[in-house]
Amino acid sequence: MTMLGAALYLSQGEETNLKILKQLNERAVKTVFTSLHIPEEDANHTLVGLKTITKAINKYKMDLMIDVSAGTLEQYHIDRSDAIGFFKSLGATTLRVDYGFSYQEIKQLSEQFRIVLNASTVTEESCDELEKVGMTLTDLTVCHNYYPREHTGLAPDFFLKRNQYLKEKGFMIQAFIPGDWKKRGPVFAGLPTLEDHREVDPLLAYVELKTVYFVDEVLIGDVLMQEQTLDRMIQWKDEQIVSLPITDTAEQLPDHFYDVQQNRKDVARDVIRSEASRVLLKGQSVVPLTAKARPLGTITLDNDLYGRYAGELQITKTNLPADERVNRLARVQAASLGLLHYVGSGTKFQFMEESV
Repeated sequence: MTMLGAALYLSQGEETNLKILKQLNERAVKTVFTSLHIPEEDANHTLVGLKTITKAINKYKMDLMIDVSAGTLEQYHIDRSDAIGFFKSLGATTLRVDYGFSYQEIKQLSEQFRIVLNASTVTEESCDELEKVGMTLTDLTVCHNYYPREHTGLAPDFFLKRNQYLKEKGFMIQAFIPGDWKKRGPVFAGLPTLEDHREVDPLLAYVELKTVYFVDEVLIGDVLMQEQTLDRMIQWKDEQIVSLPITDTAEQLPDHFYDVQQNRKDVARDVIRSEASRVLLKGQSVVPLTAKARPLGTITLDNDLYGRYAGELQITKTNLPADERVNRLARVQAASLGLLHYVGSGTKFQFMEESV
């Protein structure tokens, strides 16, 4: 299982979906999730749309995960005995089995497909029944729902306890984060699993699911995401670099400001301290500017008045007062402030100009 996947919606049209698949493949994103029972989509159009993109999915060697239920078979007038052939004809390699299948039928499907269960419906009883029909829980994945309507996403304490239970049972866990470009209709409010993630930087949502909530694979619910945001997630996944979008940038910035930097290993309580900035700027004068308050997320540079600390670049982790020895350079964007919590001992970070 990869660490990152994305949802694909057939109503977006073939051209859009083929473009998205190409972008995902270029970033080694290999899990593609789609559903055959979205109420607002036309069933026949959905089927035709899926078949048109299957060729690209196969070409890129992607894992096509289809969300299905017993209602799916009724919707497409498929007899239960023909279910395996039907799903195979669509190019599915993984089935997220929602409801309406017996445990024995799930076992039969598991002989042809990787099986994903609804994380919300797993109980002690269902675990026992799965094992009774010969299934091994560690071979199974569970996937949380996404929640289109505002205020209906999961509570963090429930989500954490739920995932601790699922991990104890041996399941692999998937969950969703929202995109940051075009939100999917009909509500257009993002598709997160956690309500706390609805309006935040998708990278923050991704990092939290991976580091706090025991999620093995994160799926992008609103797949229409800025390419830059995808790249930031890949950068964190592959290199553990936390990229921080900034705003209110000063006209004059020090050399190496946009380079990859590193927090000191001896972590300060109130600020993130760039380990090499004083060395890189040694011998350069930092003229004092008008002192300004330094609210959470303010990027600063110690000026000549600070003596040997001149040239030290910091990010505030709390609200700090104005100091004539400290110049204000920029601020981390509000939606990304939570990322500062994940810049720990020796963590690499990088500023970026464009908005999330």
